[in-house]
Order: sequence, then C-alpha cells, then structure tokens
Amino acid sequence: MFHKYLISLSLLLPCINAMAENVTKSVTSTSVNTLKTQLPMAEWGTINELTITGPMGAADISFLSNVAKATNNLKVLNLSGVTDLLEIEKGAFSGIKSLESVSLPASLNTISEKAFMDCTNLSSISFSEGLTTINDRAFCNDSLLTSITFPSTLGDLNVTALDGCDNLQEIKVTPGNQVYSSISGVLYTMDNPTIIKYPVARVDEEFTIPDGTTNIGDNAFANCKLLKSVEMPESVKSIGKNAFLNCKGFTNVLVGDGVTTIADFAFLGCENMVAVALPRSLKTIGDGIFSRCCNITSIRCEAAVPPTYSPLINNPFVTEDATICSINLATCVLSIPAKAQTKYEEAKGWGTFANIEGFQVGK
Repeated sequence: MFHKYLISLSLLLPCINAMAENVTKSVTSTSVNTLKTQLPMAEWGTINELTITGPMGAADISFLSNVAKATNNLKVLNLSGVTDLLEIEKGAFSGIKSLESVSLPASLNTISEKAFMDCTNLSSISFSEGLTTINDRAFCNDSLLTSITFPSTLGDLNVTALDGCDNLQEIKVTPGNQVYSSISGVLYTMDNPTIIKYPVARVDEEFTIPDGTTNIGDNAFANCKLLKSVEMPESVKSIGKNAFLNCKGFTNVLVGDGVTTIADFAFLGCENMVAVALPRSLKTIGDGIFSRCCNITSIRCEAAVPPTYSPLINNPFVTEDATICSINLATCVLSIPAKAQTKYEEAKGWGTFANIEGFQVGK
C-alpha cells in the first residue's frame, strides 16, 4: 500500500510543490514506528522543514527516507528531540538532493554505511552526545559540507565517511573525547600519534605535522586540492595506504627522516611530482607507491640497504597495466649511497632503473 501511495504522489508532486514553499511541520511521536500514521499523505510533498520529537524506530526512519526520496522537497530535518532511535541504517537518506540541514538525537549511537551519501546540498550536520560509531562513506560526496564537529562520545570513525566532501575545510572534536582530537581543524587520534584526516579544502599550501605524531593514516591527505608540501618531523615512522592519493599540488616531496614504512599506493596519482627524497631510515615500501606519478625524473634514497617490499605486482615503481602511466625507468635517475650501489643494482625493483648514480653520504 505504501508503494502505491508513493506512485500516486509522484504524479501529484508538480502541483503540490508549486503551491507550497518553505512549509514547516512539527510532529510529536507517541510510540515507535507510528510516524506513517501522523504524517498524512496530502502533506508529504509540502514539507520543507520537519521537526520530530518523541520515540522513533527503524520503521519510522525507513518511512521518512522513502517519503523524502520520493518528494525531494525536504530541506531541514530536525531529529534532536527524538528518543529511542539507535541507528540511522545503511543508505537511509542517501541521494536526497534537497536535504540541506540535519540534526540528530542523543539516543543515536550508530550512523551506518552510506547513510547520508550523495546528499549534495547538505551543508550542516549536527550530532548529539551519545553517538559512538560512524561507518564507511556515511557522508561520502556531500560536497557542500565545509565544517563538521564530532561529539565527545565518538569512538569509531571510518575515515572513508568523509570521502568526496570536496569543500571540507575543518574537522572539530568536542572536548572530552577519549579517542580523537582536533588541532587547527585537522583530525588526529588522541594525543596525536596518528593524523587521521586533513580536510581536503583547507586553504593552506604548506602543512607541518606536529612533532610527536608517529603515523600518517590511510587516506589522511587524499585528494587535497591546494596542498603543495607536507613537512614531517622525525617522530613520523609510517605513511599509510593512499595517504597522499591525488595530491596534485605536490612537485618535490621530502619524506621525513624517521619514516621506516611507506604503505601501498601512498603517493598514487601525484601526477605533478618530479622529485622524491627518501630517508636513510626507510626499511619497507608497499605496492605501487608512485603509481600514476608519470613525471618523476629523480628519486634520491639515502637508505644504506635497499628498502624491501612484498608487492602484489612485479615492481613497486611501475604498473603492469599499460594504460596507466608510471615512472619512466629508462630516464628517471635513482640516486643512492655510493657504497650501496651494487646492492641497489641487484635488488628487486630498484635494479630496474637504467640510471643509478651513487653519491657520497653527507653530500
């Protein structure tokens, strides 16, 4: 019966929406999963701003989601006064282009996968204390979000939740959080051992990672628009997967002296990078770390022993897919400590560079 209502409503929407603008509706729920009985079908296409208080359940969210997707008219959704609601389920509000502002209740503990994905006009999301978990791609492609503040209760954030938030400039964390912290709008784990997410639309061209940070997390700087360089203190020991994915502003990269591990595809798609300096501390490198970095002309590695890898492909510097550009091993110059030249020439992957030049350490 509900689907029949939606089909009928779709035929009436042009008339309904033409007659109503900025209609505000408040609903007080008396028990869970009864929302459908309190929102008459005749009102569905007229509501731009909806406030709900009282108990809600999964069936209420499902109903509300279907109505919002069918009408594409709801701009403001205020659930801050709702009780009993524990989860926004997978894909519940995904693709609702009209949605601009959402306020969530204190009873909520989980925002599931893709819950608000592709809400391309969503510019404001307000969390209440009580939220503990945000799953993968929860706000993916919400391109009008410029700022987001996580509550002190959040303990499990999937970093892909903010993928595609192309105008995000700051990430804040409410004081008292035991897992996450924010410094100048950049997200870290508590006490800053790991940098989790650098907002992709942050206006700075240069960024210095705070001393004491030990890890650059997976996707931490992925798709940063304006960033041209990142200074790493000696405290940084590892660079995660896709950490600098598609950082197209990078030209010369100096990996911090202290880094021991660079994970898979760390610099994938940094297509304007021309020179890379790797530290003497480097021990292991991952698969395809410079894949699609077509313009690199020089790599300097100061490690006395060639860093090892366990690749998924035959060579960490190139790709087997001929349609994907890689480092030109015939022209790119690999500079290494002169005393280690034979080791590099014989090392798997490293030995495929046609131009290997030794330098005296300290010069």
